[in-house]
Formats: sequence, C-alpha cells, structure tokens
Amino acid sequence: MSDYTYPQTSFTFGERDNLSPANSEKLVSGTQFDPEFEALVIAIASKLNSADPVMTGTITGGATLLGGTYA
Repeated sequence: MSDYTYPQTSFTFGERDNLSPANSEKLVSGTQFDPEFEALVIAIASKLNSADPVMTGTITGGATLLGGTYA
C-alpha cells in the first residue's frame, strides 16, 4: 500500500499566494497539478476499501487486526 506524499516540485502553490495578480508566475497550469493527482490516484487505489475490504497474501509489518471474521 502506498501512502500519499506531497510531490517534490520546483515550486509550491503557497508561495504563489504572495505574488501580485499581475505576476505571470501567479498562474498555475494543469501540468503542474499532474504529479500531485497521480500520487493521489496511486495512494487511493492501493488502500483497502473500508466498506468491503478484500485482503490477499500475507500481512506483514506488525499489523494488528481488530474485529471481523478471518478465514
């Protein structure tokens, strides 16, 4: 399972908040969001569904399972 981490990029969105509206660096293009959205897709797709989780294989890493039915 992959945890979401904020992608390391050459800019941060917060720094742009301090720029004047006329500054061209204030603009954000869609391609600048792509790495962040891709990381979110991977993290979400690799997590168990809370409504109907299905686990296969061997659980490792000191996981603690609480409640439910185990077969």
